Amino acid sequence: MLLRALSLNAWGLPFGLARSTGARMRALAKRLPDFEADVIGFQEVWQAEWRDVLIAAGHRAGYRGIWYRSARYGGSGLLVLSRLPILSSRFVRYRLGGLPQRIQHADYYGGKGFVLLELQSEEGPLALLDTHLHASYVRRGEFDEYLGVRASQAVQLAAALRQVELPLIALGDFNMEEGDPDYDVLFGLSGLVDSAAALDRRQPTCTAPHPYRAPDDAPYRIDLVLSRSGRDRVAKPRTLQRVLDEPIEIAGETGAYSDHAGLLAEIEVESVTHAAAAAEGSSVRPDPQLVERAAELLLAGRELALARQRGERRWAGGAALASLCGLAAAGPAGRSRRSFLSSLLLAVPALGLPAGAAMALLSEVFVPNELRGYDEISALLEAWR
Repeated sequence: MLLRALSLNAWGLPFGLARSTGARMRALAKRLPDFEADVIGFQEVWQAEWRDVLIAAGHRAGYRGIWYRSARYGGSGLLVLSRLPILSSRFVRYRLGGLPQRIQHADYYGGKGFVLLELQSEEGPLALLDTHLHASYVRRGEFDEYLGVRASQAVQLAAALRQVELPLIALGDFNMEEGDPDYDVLFGLSGLVDSAAALDRRQPTCTAPHPYRAPDDAPYRIDLVLSRSGRDRVAKPRTLQRVLDEPIEIAGETGAYSDHAGLLAEIEVESVTHAAAAAEGSSVRPDPQLVERAAELLLAGRELALARQRGERRWAGGAALASLCGLAAAGPAGRSRRSFLSSLLLAVPALGLPAGAAMALLSEVFVPNELRGYDEISALLEAWR
């Protein structure tokens, strides 16, 4: 059996944060039949309006298996269309999902995770995964405060896949490049095969120049199609091509389907003996060095969280002290010009109170939860030791 799989980060951000979203989604919907894919995994389809456009196009193109997570907020942004019947589905939200105070990054509020589907094929059941990991928001080589978060997501993902004995195809925006430490951890623990690396088809999926990217952006590859053999069947990448990367015209200007290119892969699934499947890599034997590397990344992420907590505590304490001093200096307000000045003095420290309270909330509620998350993910590594 040759399974055709298409993956695309559709850049369907809410609140008008992405350009020409409606026009892009409608143009993308028209292209779905062209690829004759058996399964399509989307990421960043955040709004029901755009999801409905793609689902309707999928129905017209013969996709009857539909999966998405229905949630007004934190819905993951994942959407799967399948010509193969969906036998079961399981969505898992990543235990660590970013920082609530980084509103401009918004990963914390997106509900990122992975969905694991069991599909019925002519060669028997197989597993399909669609996911979107935390973004870095920095250029390659710069300090990435989310590396520990993404490493934790890689560990959580690999731990979940330990229970999967079916042939597996994984699609998604992994937000990691080949050679990155979190990339090494994911592949070292999971036994997954990167189709682009296996076939020497390492094309950037975030291209440059691009109508939706800065002129000085460099191209990079973070969208991946992965596979892994099962207990009694081998899954091998056969072809991979970049698609949906051509410019399109939107309202008289040059645009694109997304700020990412898509990937179309052919994965061969073949029945073999258990021994042959094991020889092809279905038996996951994590590299002990990468287990230790994962532990180091998690520890570094935990230490960064502790340092952030100390800073937030100082900020909260300083804001509270400044507010108290200001209130004391203002004194009781009378009915003269002095009362007006006193009111001004009262207003200044009053402004510091909500900021201090917010920092206290971050340091005493959110950071402890983050630390527990690191501890829980670190405990998963013990299964490989």
